[in-house]
Amino acid sequence: MAGKLKGTKETFYDRWVREVEQVPQIEGLFVKDINRVELLPWRRKGGNGIYINLAFQRVDDAHICEIAPAGALNPEKHLFEELILILNGKGATEIWNEGGEKRTFEWQEGSLFAIPLNCWHRHFNGSGSEPVRYLAITDAPFVLNRFRNLEMVFNCSFVFADRYDGSPDYFNAQGKEHSDAILETNFVPDVRTIPLVEDPHIRSHRFRRFLLAGGTMSVHISEIPPGQYRFAHRHGAGAHIIWLDGKGYDLTWETGTDKKHRIDWQAGTLTSPPDWWYHQHFNTGKTPARMLAFHYNIRVSEIKGDFREFVSSNNKKIPFDTEDPEVREAYRRELAKQGLSPNMEEIYRLEREDGSGSALSPKG
Repeated sequence: MAGKLKGTKETFYDRWVREVEQVPQIEGLFVKDINRVELLPWRRKGGNGIYINLAFQRVDDAHICEIAPAGALNPEKHLFEELILILNGKGATEIWNEGGEKRTFEWQEGSLFAIPLNCWHRHFNGSGSEPVRYLAITDAPFVLNRFRNLEMVFNCSFVFADRYDGSPDYFNAQGKEHSDAILETNFVPDVRTIPLVEDPHIRSHRFRRFLLAGGTMSVHISEIPPGQYRFAHRHGAGAHIIWLDGKGYDLTWETGTDKKHRIDWQAGTLTSPPDWWYHQHFNTGKTPARMLAFHYNIRVSEIKGDFREFVSSNNKKIPFDTEDPEVREAYRRELAKQGLSPNMEEIYRLEREDGSGSALSPKG
């Protein structure tokens, strides 16, 4: 993982992690492989885990947690939102509103779901011989720093019935399709195999966006074909990107500087670009590289029909005609090592024909 970035004044959230949770945290720009990170006992969860606070920001965070074979984590509820990706194993989650009936749904490696706001929930390992490991993205830093009161965050009795009504098929529904490849659902069985939608603007660009459990955090999947890269872009803090397969590298740099950080990635690499740092993704493999990107507070539910316009106005990219030529030459050299050549002709053509940014890749 990258070295620690320059620090900030400690927040309420930082003190909570250090003094109450007493769980180590990873900092920097990336984690090479979240499947191999060492985990330590986590009393509140009742399993092993670690915090991940990348990119010098306290907007959202990540954590990895492990459930022992035939085991279960402690029941919990909280006022921060939580998105969960199962990294390995299989099991089930029990969920219920305060005073309501308990419902259970099953999951497997690759499953993606969200915990509805302030719902009680408990995770169970379905194997008696293998542990379960999952990655969670939450907005705990924002919520804890807003309220600065643990009783409010973890013991609030209010029931958000508009988020979760206790219906038996809540985590089994097929979901509702919206424009611009947005799927409103509460459960994705496997992010590695779910079919993606072809971008009408760029035929080689395939993607899918999700709105989970009525939350304000959003997720999208995107694929980069062999021989292609994404133009440099920047946006606010809070994006977390996990590579599901493929191999390649990112370049990221602080606005106004020339020093570029290179991050080599593979399946299992987690990155998070700092606030308004430029970054871009390069596929150096022979197969499509699929990424899963989590975003803080995009409010897809309010902009379903205008997502591309929203992204264009909040995602500043370096125009095609001002890109550093060395970026392309370096990429060409990397591909040549694998016996490959760039496949960017269509992307460049669209950029020449439309300077308004219709060839813009999704944020992340």
